[in-house]
Amino acid sequence: MINEIMKMRDSLLAQINAQFDLLIARLENPHENGEPIALEQTLPLTIAPRTFIKTKPTAVLFGSERVDVKTWREVYKVILKRCNADPKYHEGLMYLRNKTAGKVRIYLSDSPDGMTRPLKIDDNLFAECHYGTETLIHILCKRILDCIGFDYSGISVVLKRN
Repeated sequence: MINEIMKMRDSLLAQINAQFDLLIARLENPHENGEPIALEQTLPLTIAPRTFIKTKPTAVLFGSERVDVKTWREVYKVILKRCNADPKYHEGLMYLRNKTAGKVRIYLSDSPDGMTRPLKIDDNLFAECHYGTETLIHILCKRILDCIGFDYSGISVVLKRN
C-alpha cells in the first residue's frame, strides 16, 4: 500500500514539475513571428499513461542516453528492444509469448500471424501495437515490463509541445 502511495506521489509531482517547466520555457522563449516555438517536455515512463494522450514523442531517455523517435510505436519498439537485449529479460519476454493477452489480441507472440500491427522485436518475438497511446503505454509497463521485473523507472519520454 505504501509503495502504491509513493508511486502516485511521484507521478503527481512529475506532472506538476512538467507543467511548471513548460510555463517557464514559454516565458523564456516568447513566440516568434506569431507562431509558437516547439518546446520539449520530459516525462517519466512511470507517470500515468493517460498523461501521454494527444502528445507527440521526440525521444526516449535511458538515463542520460537519448534515442530519437517520431511515433509511440517507435517508443514501444525502442524500449522493448532495450529490454530484450538483456538475456535475463529476453528469457522473460520469450516466456510471455502467446500467454499475455488482452480482450481480443495477444500482446506478445512468436509470429506476426493474427496480429493487426505486428512489431518485430527479435527472431520469434513480435509485439502487437495496434492500440492508442494510453493503452500502448499501459500494456508496455503493466502487462509486459512489470511481469518480467524490468525496472523502467529510469526511462523518460521527451515530448514535443507547442
